[in-house]
This record gives sequence, structure tokens and C-alpha cells, in this order.
Amino acid sequence: MKKKASLLSAVIAAILTLQILPGAGNPASAAKADSSHAEAIYKTALPLLTSSEKLPQAIKYLNSHIYATGSYRATVLTLKLENLHKAGLQTWESKFSTSGVQRKLASIYKAETSMSKLAESTQDTSLRALLKSAGESGYKLETAEGYYFPVIDYGAYRKYKLYVTDDISDYITIMATETDLPPSKDNGLIISWTDVAARALAQEQFTQKYPGSNRISAVKSLYSMYVTNTFYGQNNTPLFHYDDLEMDLEAQKAYTGILAQKSGSSPFLQKLDSFMKLLKDKQYKLDDEVKAFLKKEVPLEPQ
Repeated sequence: MKKKASLLSAVIAAILTLQILPGAGNPASAAKADSSHAEAIYKTALPLLTSSEKLPQAIKYLNSHIYATGSYRATVLTLKLENLHKAGLQTWESKFSTSGVQRKLASIYKAETSMSKLAESTQDTSLRALLKSAGESGYKLETAEGYYFPVIDYGAYRKYKLYVTDDISDYITIMATETDLPPSKDNGLIISWTDVAARALAQEQFTQKYPGSNRISAVKSLYSMYVTNTFYGQNNTPLFHYDDLEMDLEAQKAYTGILAQKSGSSPFLQKLDSFMKLLKDKQYKLDDEVKAFLKKEVPLEPQ
């Protein structure tokens, strides 16, 4: 009897506890509480996204709280963060551009190494502080032609992909791919021809799927660059060799392979298919007819 009485008392206590909890048993009240919490996080984050000097605090706050804001607010905050990163980039470039900093970086730089790791590798206090601050502000270090410069670390944005809208999630994937492995350096491609075409295709798909996206212009600009890379290459990695005007063999294999695997309503692939059929007839050599095709279908300057 004592056991039954104790069990009954515990059940009654639990029921009373549930009755006094805010929103308990009331989905509408619970949703309202969640919405209020999300709005409070959003309003706290906004002032942190008004100045590039606040980037370290903003990043820490978003990393800890963005999951609870809902997709709309999370998207707005993520785009504001990117805007702030873009706005502050020139200032950071100036800080890294001095001859003294460039000379010091030359002795410690290692590819694919974070700013914080580079900071740990130097005994120079001013350089360490610069690298540490840049890293905490969301930048990474890149190099080209012996020059070192900061870029936005889009790889760090991947942690927001689960919380933002689908278009911005895909946008983050595109931009993170760019900063993880830039397509070119020193006027030459450093990614494969397969990757060049694959990135162009991914960017085209974004423009088709999200024509109203807030970042549609940025992706269209990137896509335009990749179309040029696909059909022309770059100065130090031309699609057609300068000496014999023959198409690069690796590009030929890459494009043929992509066209064999991909299908669908892709204007990019349709154009590439027409290009490759023409080249096959021309023994993969750049002649006047191929030049005419490129001038019409892939003009280097707006017509």
C-alpha cells in the first residue's frame, strides 16, 4: 500500500509540475516562446554585424547561436556576415601588403595552413598578432606570384549550411569550393579541366534553380568566368596549344567524359557538345571555323 501511495503521489506531483511550466501542453505557447527566443538572438547579433572590427565577436556569436534562429533569420545573418567580410577585405589586404609583412610571410607560409597555425609558427609578435586577428575575423591566407594576401574563408561558412535557406546553402558550397582550391594562379589553371567544367555546370544549375536568389548575381559572375576557362583556358594553360593549335589532350578527354555522363537541359553542356563535335571534325585543331564558333557562342567581350 505504501508503494502504491508513493507512486500515486509522484504522478500527481508530475502533473502539477507540467501544469505550471510555461507553454507546457500548449504547442502555440511553446512556438511563441521559440519565436521570441529566435528573435532575441537575431536582435543581439545585428549590432555585431555593423563593423568589421566586430567580426571576431560576430563569428563567435553566430557559431554558438545561429542554429536557434530559424532559416529566414539565419540566412539574413549569414548574408550580413558575408557583406561585412567583403567590406573589410580591402583593409586587411592593406595590412598584409607591406614589404615587411610580405618578407616575413615568405619564411613561414605553408599552403592550406590556417591563420592561427601560421601565427603559432612565428616568434614575431606583430606578425603573430596580425595573423591571429585576421584568422579570428574569418579570413585565410592565399598566395599568387610570390605575393601573400587574405581572402574570405568560405570554408568556415559550411557550419551554417544546415540552418540557412536552400539557395544560400548551395551558394556556400560553391564559394567554399572556390576558396578550398582556387581555380587558377599565376595566369594558369591549377584545377583539372574536369573540375573547370564541373564547377561551371554546378553554377549554371544554381542560376536555373534559384533565379530569385539574393546571390544570383555573384554566381552568374562566377559562372561567366568558368565558361571562359572551359572554352579558352588561361594564358599559361590555354585550351589550344600555342605552337600547333591542337586542343589540350587532357581537356579533350575531360570534356568527352563529362558529355558521356551528363545529360539534361543544360545550355552549357549543349554548347560544349556542339563545340566538341565541331572539333572532332577538325581533328581537334583551332582553325577559322572553330574561332568563328567561339566568337559567336562564347564571346570574350559582350556583344
